[in-house]
Amino acid sequence: MRKLLVVDGHSIVRSGIRLLLKDYYGTIQIDEAQNGGVAFRKIMDTDYDLVIMELNLPNTDTFSFLENLRKMVPELPILLFTTVTKYAFLKRYLQMGVKGYLSKEAGDPEILTAVRIILAGRKYMDPSLQDQTLEDRHLADELDPFQLLSNREFEIAQHLFKGTSVSTIADYLNIHTSTVGTHKARIYDKLRVDNVIMLKDLAELYRLI
Repeated sequence: MRKLLVVDGHSIVRSGIRLLLKDYYGTIQIDEAQNGGVAFRKIMDTDYDLVIMELNLPNTDTFSFLENLRKMVPELPILLFTTVTKYAFLKRYLQMGVKGYLSKEAGDPEILTAVRIILAGRKYMDPSLQDQTLEDRHLADELDPFQLLSNREFEIAQHLFKGTSVSTIADYLNIHTSTVGTHKARIYDKLRVDNVIMLKDLAELYRLI
């Protein structure tokens, strides 16, 4: 029997996916988790065939969560389910071993298609990203400065160019404000920018926002 885990901060989303998959597959085990901590404990206790997870989970450092999963269960397929529509942004997650991306605006047939494809051992990319994927391949030889950032730096950078304050970032990631400040200085140095406005302009240039 297939075993799947649905991870999302909203119970209505989890329930909707669970009902859809149970109706389609019949005999299938579908567990739920509302954040990364609960999901990690369930994954350590159960041999899942697939994890479907929202990118921005409550009380969860997504990069660290995914990195820990890759260390503990490197073969576990993960399908990201999110509202983010920028391939340049999602590419980093795919490079970490995530098997696919599905927009939260996807209809039931597309959700089932994504699940079938990944369970069959292949990767799945939301159709809305196909053109961006091709464009990214054409620009592969051009150095993307954001690739110079570590995963933690990239995560903090995305908060910064959204206008989030250092203290709010620290609270969200559960780290000290001084740690965020240190990362911010490194980000500015690596990207050769002097302020948030320049950081945002650079992010727009490389299609991150």
